[in-house]
Amino acid sequence: MINPNSIPKNLENRRVTVLGAGCSGISASLLLANKGAKVLLSDNANIAFSKKTLSKLEASGIEVELGGHTSKVNNAELVIISPGIPNTTPVVSKLESSGIPIVSELEMAYWFSKPSEIIAVTGSNGKTTTTTLIYEMFKNTQYEPYCGGNIGIPFSKLIIETEELSIKNKIFIIEVSSFQLERIVHFRPKASIILNISRDHMDRYDDIQSYFAAKMKIAKNQKKDDLFIYNSDDTLILQNLPDNCQNIPFSIYSDSQNIVNTDANSIYLYDGQKIIDRSELLLLGEHNLYNILAALTVAIKFKINIDHLRNVLKRFKGIEHRLEYIISINDVDYYNDSKATNVDSVIYALKSFQKPVIIILGGKDKDLDFSLLIPAIKSHAKEAILIGESAIKIRKVLNGIIPLHYARSLEEATISANKLSNPGEIVLLSPACASFDMFDNFEHRGKVFKETVLSLVKGKIK
Repeated sequence: MINPNSIPKNLENRRVTVLGAGCSGISASLLLANKGAKVLLSDNANIAFSKKTLSKLEASGIEVELGGHTSKVNNAELVIISPGIPNTTPVVSKLESSGIPIVSELEMAYWFSKPSEIIAVTGSNGKTTTTTLIYEMFKNTQYEPYCGGNIGIPFSKLIIETEELSIKNKIFIIEVSSFQLERIVHFRPKASIILNISRDHMDRYDDIQSYFAAKMKIAKNQKKDDLFIYNSDDTLILQNLPDNCQNIPFSIYSDSQNIVNTDANSIYLYDGQKIIDRSELLLLGEHNLYNILAALTVAIKFKINIDHLRNVLKRFKGIEHRLEYIISINDVDYYNDSKATNVDSVIYALKSFQKPVIIILGGKDKDLDFSLLIPAIKSHAKEAILIGESAIKIRKVLNGIIPLHYARSLEEATISANKLSNPGEIVLLSPACASFDMFDNFEHRGKVFKETVLSLVKGKIK
């Protein structure tokens, strides 16, 4: 067996199974093959690979099995698990009972990341926005940043693409999820950032404490000279700070220990030096103010120039599928917030608007408490259109709060919202659910919404 308690120095001819043939599984397999390992890539689903991917796998000598895990997966000295595979699946249980070590793709990629430093971002909401903003802040500076992880480009792929480059001050800025952190051993970022914690993925975790424990693994291997940057307005985080690294807070409501502070008008340094007027920011909402403060805190600790940071903030519009402004039709503004896959993110979105909102809710339920939506729905939403598997559950919670409508598809919901809306209002897709009941992922859902909205503009749909 390969003992992951010490970072393997040589994987030549070692047998490694990779579970899950999605993006991270493919990238992990290719990286391992580059290191000389004998790799089996196994997936329970019948995945249709592109010709380019198949060619890469074949050229690297990677064995592939699809449509079910055979006994071959147990003929391994190490298993790399993709984040989408729960620990409770039979194949994982069998591997564990066999004593075969299992680590995450995040952990394995870390083995080959040195000497580059890592900034890792986690939290229930805002990870992708913050990770992208940090990346923008580090571009065109003394650092050469590479961005990926849970944000879309697997860490393994970043390693493959940059390994042979002779680059000084290379730094990886990566988004990490609780699923990826569950099975780390050595993963150690120079700076870890935890944005917030709210109930999410309760279909995978027993309770919020076990979910939080997975998130907090981001700091478990950090040392005294490493940074743990945290939201001190989040009570759960504040009460459970690690003692093995430097704890650096950011906050909207307290300024006692912050490197960066904010008031109603500006964002400024601890010594009072103004960074930017809030009126110059393009990102909407209190939640994005937290994301900005977190990004600025790590950038300043890495000595990024203040003028450069100000210029980045003035032009940064956010990310696709996160409170993304699409267009205005007859003075009705359309926003795509498909990445809002939990309750808190929808609350943040609703609070970002002063105009009445027609909201499209629903999708695959993650066993979340939709009653938490009620105050924000009462204050900000005019009507709601419900879609997907969770529509009935949401209806039971919101019945009598605002007018509710059903739609059989997202396209139908969008058309209904267009008909229900009046000038000066907002149509918002912010589902509070995963997308997998109707779509491949949240990106697919957001794309369909945007395409439908733009079809309304062009008069293709009436």
